[in-house]
Amino acid sequence: MLRGYGCFVVWVCAVMEVAEAGPWTRDKGGSYWQAAVLGQTIDGEPAVRGELYSEYGVTEDWTLNAQLEGVTFTEIDGFDQFAYRVTGRRQLWQRGIWRVGFEGGIVGGEAIGGTIGGCDTIGGEARLSFGGGGRSERGRDWFTFIDGIVREHGNCRRQRVEAGYGQEVFKNWFTVNKVFLEEGTGDARSAKLETVLSRRFGSTNISFGYRQEFGGRFEERGVLISIERRF
Repeated sequence: MLRGYGCFVVWVCAVMEVAEAGPWTRDKGGSYWQAAVLGQTIDGEPAVRGELYSEYGVTEDWTLNAQLEGVTFTEIDGFDQFAYRVTGRRQLWQRGIWRVGFEGGIVGGEAIGGTIGGCDTIGGEARLSFGGGGRSERGRDWFTFIDGIVREHGNCRRQRVEAGYGQEVFKNWFTVNKVFLEEGTGDARSAKLETVLSRRFGSTNISFGYRQEFGGRFEERGVLISIERRF
C-alpha cells in the first residue's frame, strides 16, 4: 500500500502569496521564496514533508519557478522520496481584475510522480490558470483561482485541478481555502481540502494550516507551517 502512495503524492501547495498559484507573474527582477514543513499521516503512518520553492521574474512576461520536495516516513525505512520541478509561467490575457496564464516545464522524482508505472522518472507538466483578485468594499484584499494541470511521465499520466479562495479577514491576517482533485493511472485518485491562516509582517508571511483527504485511495491528514519572503 505504501508503495502506491508515491503515485498519490503531488505538488504541495501550502498557503502562499497569490503568484504561487494561478496566472500571476512576478515583476522583472522580483523574487519569492518559501520554506514549508508538513507533518502528516498516510494510512496511519507518520511522515514529514519538506519543501523549498522559489519564483523569479526573468522578464515582465516570464516568471521562472523552481521547487525541491522530500518526504520521510518516520517509522518505516526505505520509503523516503524526493522530487524537483522547474517551470516557466506567462500571463496570456487580462481584462480588469481577471487573468489567464500558462505554465509548463519539467518535473521528476517519486514525491511528484510516484514509483509505479514509471511515474518516478523525468516528465513534463502543463498548467492553464484562471484567476482574479482585488479589494472588497470593506477594504479587504481577496483573490481566487482555478488551475487545470496535466503531468506525464511516459505511460504515467495525472490530471489535476487546484482551486482556491483567499481573503484578508483582519489587517494583515489572511485565510486561504483550497481544494485539490486528481485522477490518473495507478492509485492517483485523490481529493483534498486545505485551510490556512497566514500573518503578514511586511514582506514576510508566516502561515499555519490543516489538510484533510475527503475522497481518494489513501487516508491523509496533516498540519503545515510555512515561511514566505518577497524581494
